[in-house]
Amino acid sequence: MRALDRAGKLSTLKGLLVGGFTDLKDNDIPFGFSVEEIILAVVSKYHYPVVFNFPAGHIQDNCALRLGDKINLEVGKLFKLSF
Repeated sequence: MRALDRAGKLSTLKGLLVGGFTDLKDNDIPFGFSVEEIILAVVSKYHYPVVFNFPAGHIQDNCALRLGDKINLEVGKLFKLSF
């Protein structure tokens, strides 16, 4: 995340969808931050919505996203995504 930020890839986003993470293993000496905490620490300066556990990827309930399309993302307790 920090490398993406330093490369300027996060500054032009209008929102960020983060898929789920499974089978994460911590170091022998605990890292001390969750995936969500790391991401939020990096993008908190940008003021766009961030959705965690978006159902995309190698899972049974996979919501495919078309790269390059404009979408409307409404974030609240439940989120709504429309193309």
